[in-house]
Amino acid sequence: MDNPLAPALIGHGFQQTALIAMLPLIATHLDLSHSTVGMAVAFGMVAATLAIPLVGLASSASLIRLALFATILCSFGLAALFVQPVAPLVALAALLALRFCQGVAAATLLIHAQVASLSDQNRSRDRLARTQSFGGIGRAASAACVGPLAAVSIVLPVIPAIAGAIWSFTRIAPQTKATRTERQMPALLPPDGQALILPFIVQTSLGIAHVSLAPLLVSQPGYDDLSAATIAGLALAAANIGLLLAHRFLTARLDRIGLRIAAIGGGAALLTIALLPTPTVVIGLSTCVGAAGAMLLTCNLHCAVTRVGERGIGQAAWNATVSTAGLAAGAFAGSAALMAGPGIAIVLAAMTMIVALPFLSLTRTSAP
Repeated sequence: MDNPLAPALIGHGFQQTALIAMLPLIATHLDLSHSTVGMAVAFGMVAATLAIPLVGLASSASLIRLALFATILCSFGLAALFVQPVAPLVALAALLALRFCQGVAAATLLIHAQVASLSDQNRSRDRLARTQSFGGIGRAASAACVGPLAAVSIVLPVIPAIAGAIWSFTRIAPQTKATRTERQMPALLPPDGQALILPFIVQTSLGIAHVSLAPLLVSQPGYDDLSAATIAGLALAAANIGLLLAHRFLTARLDRIGLRIAAIGGGAALLTIALLPTPTVVIGLSTCVGAAGAMLLTCNLHCAVTRVGERGIGQAAWNATVSTAGLAAGAFAGSAALMAGPGIAIVLAAMTMIVALPFLSLTRTSAP
């Protein structure tokens, strides 16, 4: 991991997935509804969406260190919230505040890591895929471990985010006058708007699916909150394994036909999960969903960045903004759809993934 922010991004991915997988468990613990907790978790994504254009590309190592410090404090705050029982309204307010701060911090770290990965033009696509996989590593590890960890204590899945942020904090050198530069924030320059449609749609689909998966399982006969969280965790692990495998073997080789197959396959996999929510089907097909989303998002981002030339860094920032907005929109839409039934929410995720098909023509996939 040559990127010093990799441990923090892995830890953040771990915690983000844990919160989603433990949604029913957290709701019961805080005496809140599944829909309310889902929206509170999504609130962090809204904060990230607002923060990326404003602070994500500021050329300041001190800003990165501040974001890491905020990540550590907010993770401790979540742990305290899970340990100390409080009134539901107080718990909701605290959860919203913590998720807002986490979202701003995560946005800052993500965009700086992406910018670093684009510095080597000869290997930019591979390096970007590697950077994109950091969160996937954390999410895969979390999804595999969240059930056993939550069975011991609901606090344990929060700890890796603290450890990762501390590790990255020790690897970030303080900025000196010699390294400090003043520049216009590229994130505020006009982006290639057409290239932002696909990531919004794909991330919306994934956001709906992520927030709806555990409630879908807990609605089946014979499953309680903990068993649903465990299976949902394994499904998310499978999705992130699919992401990692796709980035390792497929992303750099895909053409437009391959991307169409990915979009159709991801939508079909989600629809099958909604119709047959057995552990084998949910876990197995989640691999396809994760791989499809990873290939669509990374190929689109790389092609958009290389297409706009010198504005590539700004395009990456806007892509991160729109992607996070899509994930937040999906989480909110999925949380709202839970009131109609978790199966309906997953069907909505499948339909949204298929909607990405008309926009694949905007993506050029030839490697530089």
